[in-house]
Amino acid sequence: MRVALYNLTTTTRFGGVESFVWDLARELAARDHTVTVFGGVGPRREAGPGVRVLTFPFVPRTFFQALPPLRRAYAEAKLLERLTMAVAALPALSRGGYDIIHLQKPYDLGPALLARRIGGARVLLGCHGEDFYRGDTLLARQIDGAVSCSHFNAETVARRYGARPRVIFNGIDMGLFRPGASEPALRRALGLPDGAPLLLFVGRLQPWKGVETAMRALAHIPDAHLAVAGDGEDRGRLTALAHELGLSSRTHFLGAVERVALPRFYRTADLLVATSHASETFGIGLVEAQACGLPVVASRFGGFPEVVAEGRTGLLFTPRDPAALAEAAHALLNDPARWATMAAAAPVWAAQFAWPAVTDRVEAVYRDLLRRF
Repeated sequence: MRVALYNLTTTTRFGGVESFVWDLARELAARDHTVTVFGGVGPRREAGPGVRVLTFPFVPRTFFQALPPLRRAYAEAKLLERLTMAVAALPALSRGGYDIIHLQKPYDLGPALLARRIGGARVLLGCHGEDFYRGDTLLARQIDGAVSCSHFNAETVARRYGARPRVIFNGIDMGLFRPGASEPALRRALGLPDGAPLLLFVGRLQPWKGVETAMRALAHIPDAHLAVAGDGEDRGRLTALAHELGLSSRTHFLGAVERVALPRFYRTADLLVATSHASETFGIGLVEAQACGLPVVASRFGGFPEVVAEGRTGLLFTPRDPAALAEAAHALLNDPARWATMAAAAPVWAAQFAWPAVTDRVEAVYRDLLRRF
C-alpha cells in the first residue's frame, strides 16, 4: 500500500502523537509499504529506511492567537495553522497516488477529503484527543473510517461525531523501552543524596498536565526529589511555584529530553508520576515507563486507567489531589516488596502495546477500508 501519514506537528514538536507517527511510519515501511510523512517545516526528520518525509511551510498558530478575535479561540487558531500548511501540501497529497491518507487531527479533514476527491485515496482519521471545532461534524461524516487510541477517546469522539471509532492503542518500541540497570551517575548529576527517592514526570509542561499536583505532593514526601522531563508554556510558573513551596532544591527541570534518552530516566527513577486532569486520552509515557520496569502512580483520568493495571503495575489517585498522590507514592516507596512485584509485572503488561501487534491492527483497518470502498 501507499500510505500518507499527514500531521503538521510530526516534524515540528515532541509528543505522543508525533512519536506515534514516526514509529508507525517505520513499522509500515519495514513491511514493504510505501510511506510518506507529511509535516510542517521544522527540525525533526526521523525517517528510517523506506520512509519519505515531505515538509511544507505554515503560519504558526501563535500568529493567529495574537489577533484579538482569536486570542482565546485555540481550536480555530490551530485550524488556521493547519490550513496554511495544506495550501502548500495539497498538490503532493492529491497526486501522490496514495491508497490511504491517515490523519491524526480533525483539523486536517478538509484538505484530506479534497485530496480524496482528486486522487482517490481513502481517508482514515486517527483520534488522539478532543480537537473539535465548529463545522468538524459535517466533515467527519464524509471520512472512510476512524480509529481511537483508547476506549475513553472513542466514547468522546462517538458523542461528537455519532459513530464510534475502532480502538487501536498506541504502540511503543520494546527494543528501546526495556528493563535495565539504574544509573547512579544520573542520580549524582541531579544532586540526589544517597537513598533519596526519585519521582519522575515526563510530558509537555501545560497547565492541564498537572505538574503542580506532583510538586505539592512532593512537600508531603520527605527527602524525595522530582525530575521533570519536558518543556512548555507552564515552565516559568512551575519554577516560581517550586521556589514558593521551598522545593527548588528537590525539583529538577530537565527541559525537553530526547526519546532515546528517556529509558535512562525510567530505569533510574523510583516512580513515574502522571498527573493530568484534562485532555489526556492515552498516556504513552506511562506505557514506556512500565516497559522499563518502573511502577506508575497516575491520576484516575482519561485513558490512564486503560494503560495502567491498577494494583499490579501501579496505583491510581484522584486527579488534582496532592494528598492522594503522596499517599499512593508512600504506599509503594515504603513497601519494597510490593514495589518489586510491580516492577517485575510492568514489562509483561506493557508487551501488549508493542509495535508489531499495533501495526497488525492498523494494517487490518487499512485493508478493510480498501475492500469496502
